[in-house]
Amino acid sequence: MKRGWIYLPFLLFVFLGHTTAGYGAQEETNWTEKKLGKIILKADRAARQKKWQRAITYGEQVLKGVRVLDRPEDARYITQLKNLNRYYDKAGRLNEVPGRVKEGYMLSREYLGVRHGTTMMSRTLYYKFLIFARNYTGAITLVQENITSLRESKNEDYRRHHYLKQLYSLYEMTGQLEKEEQTLLRFLKLDKRMFDSTDEENRKVFLSLANNYCRQKKFEKFNRLIKAHNLKYVC
Repeated sequence: MKRGWIYLPFLLFVFLGHTTAGYGAQEETNWTEKKLGKIILKADRAARQKKWQRAITYGEQVLKGVRVLDRPEDARYITQLKNLNRYYDKAGRLNEVPGRVKEGYMLSREYLGVRHGTTMMSRTLYYKFLIFARNYTGAITLVQENITSLRESKNEDYRRHHYLKQLYSLYEMTGQLEKEEQTLLRFLKLDKRMFDSTDEENRKVFLSLANNYCRQKKFEKFNRLIKAHNLKYVC
């Protein structure tokens, strides 16, 4: 029960002495379901009012409470951690809690499943952090998981369309040209089936594909693409 909190009494003992460490231990035992429930309601109310700093303040208290009353694998622990991470994101401070963002994603994925709503939000938050940190390889793994977790349906295709756009951009940024090519073609096929888009509407995508062929020195494919879609692009 105290594993997640063991560092706090220890640090307080080192820096502030026995009296303060004793107070930290006492504070741990003061948590009750009723007390936790009241603070959760305050955090939720602040979030609904978009008062993100206040939501963070209450959310931090909630996290202390669930660390005492719950186990990390419990749904409430995972949900409250996700909520707090979301408050930080809304406040533009997600980069301040990288360890928690990763923890929220890993716990929700393991104990709630890849398609659970909490997991989906936790994965989105972790993705945003990885992009901020320019960890594009890690971000690719999350987008791939998003895609593989989708079912075959029209509604899911809208998400698939969005994720494929993310994915081919990430492949370009990481220099994975063959994978970028495959994903661009997959995106164009899905886009055509869903929206029957014109060449002009997909001009930027075709130009990305032309650039990809050029960088791979696939000149025959490059020339066919330029001619088929009347692109003004010099390799």
